[in-house]
Amino acid sequence: MICLLYNTLKSQSKRPKIQNPKSKIEEYRRLFPVTRTYNYLNHAATTALPQPGLDALARYWQAQSTMGMLCEPDYFPVADHAREKMARLLGADPEEIGWVQNTATAISLVANGLDWQRGDNVITIHGEFPANVYPWLGLSRLGVETRFVHRRNDRITPNDIAPAIDRHTRLLNVSFVDFGTGIRNDLVSLGQLCAERGILFNVDGIQGCGGLKLDVHEAGIHFLSAGAHKYLLGPQGVGVLYIRRDVLDTLYPFTANWYSVINRDDYLNYGQPWVDSASRVEGSTRNISGLVAFDAILAMILDVGIENIQARVLALSGRLVEGLLNKGYELISLPNTEDRSGIVCFKAKGDPMHILARALADNIIIAVRLNRVRVSPHFYNTEDEIDSLLTLL
Repeated sequence: MICLLYNTLKSQSKRPKIQNPKSKIEEYRRLFPVTRTYNYLNHAATTALPQPGLDALARYWQAQSTMGMLCEPDYFPVADHAREKMARLLGADPEEIGWVQNTATAISLVANGLDWQRGDNVITIHGEFPANVYPWLGLSRLGVETRFVHRRNDRITPNDIAPAIDRHTRLLNVSFVDFGTGIRNDLVSLGQLCAERGILFNVDGIQGCGGLKLDVHEAGIHFLSAGAHKYLLGPQGVGVLYIRRDVLDTLYPFTANWYSVINRDDYLNYGQPWVDSASRVEGSTRNISGLVAFDAILAMILDVGIENIQARVLALSGRLVEGLLNKGYELISLPNTEDRSGIVCFKAKGDPMHILARALADNIIIAVRLNRVRVSPHFYNTEDEIDSLLTLL
C-alpha cells in the first residue's frame, strides 16, 4: 500500500485542474516538454511522451527498483485500469480490449488466429502500410488469396470494394486513416458493407485513434489494432487489439500462456478454458512500465475529451490545408472535413528532403513519406506553429 499511497498523492499534485479544455489548451500544452524546444508536427511517426506518462513511469521504476516484487500488487492492476480507459475511448467493453506489443503484432494475431480454409480470400487496399499487408500475404501458405483494391482519387468507398467480394471472401482489411495520404476512411459505411455480406471487418487504427473519435461498435468493426506511440500519445512497445465479443472464440490465441486461462494460479491444470475476454491474447509478462505510462496518458486524453481533441486536430490540419492551397502546393490529402484527419500530405516544389532539412534547422519536426511531405499536428499544437511551417514553405 506504500506504493499506492505514494502514487495517489503524486498524481493529485501533478494533474492540472482544467474546467474548460477548449479555452485552456495552453494548460495542457505545458504537459508536453517537447514544446520547449521543438515545433513538433510528426505524430503520425512517433509522439513525444507527455509529462503525465513520464511522471508515472519514473514513479514505477523508482518503486520497482527499491521494492522489487513487493510493489506488484499496486502496479499490476494498471493493465485493467488502462483497459477500462481504452474501452471508453473506443466505445468498446473492457473485456474486448487486449494488450499487445504493437500494431503489427495485433494484426498478425488476427491473420494467423482465424480458421482459414483453402480457397478463402482477404480484401485489402493497395497502398496500405507494410505492417498491414505482410500478415495477410503470409496466408498464401494456407491457400488464402489476398486481393488488392485500388483507390479512385485516393479514396475507397463500398462501391469500390463490393465487386471484389465473393462467396469465398472472409475479411475486409482497411486503415482508419491512410499513412501516405492522411485520408480518413468511412468506417461506418465499410462496416455496413461487411455486415451485409457476412464478412469480418479488420481495421488498422494507429493513424486515427487518439486524434479522431471512433466508436467500434457503431462502425461494426470486429478487430482493431493500434500501437500507442502515435496519436494515442503513448510509449512504444504498447499496443491494443480490440476483439468484438461475438467473434472472440473464432480467434485462436497464438500467444496462449498461463495468463490466458481462467485460473492462472492453478499451475498444473492444463485443461482449463481460455479466459472469457480479449486479454487471452496478452503475453504472460506484460509491458507493465509501458502500461503505467499509458494509463496516465489515457486519463489525460479522456480528461480533454476525444470530441475536443478531434475538433482541435481538424482545425489545425484545416488551417494547414488552406495555407498550402493559397501557396500553390498540390495536396494529396483531401480538404473536406469528413475525409480529413490530422495528417496532411502534399507534394513539394522540388526535393521534399530539402523541406525536411530546412524545417529541422528551424526546429520544426515533420516527415517525408512516399516522396511527399507529411505533417501531423495534435491537439496541443498551436495556430502559430502551423503558421511557422507555412512561412518556411
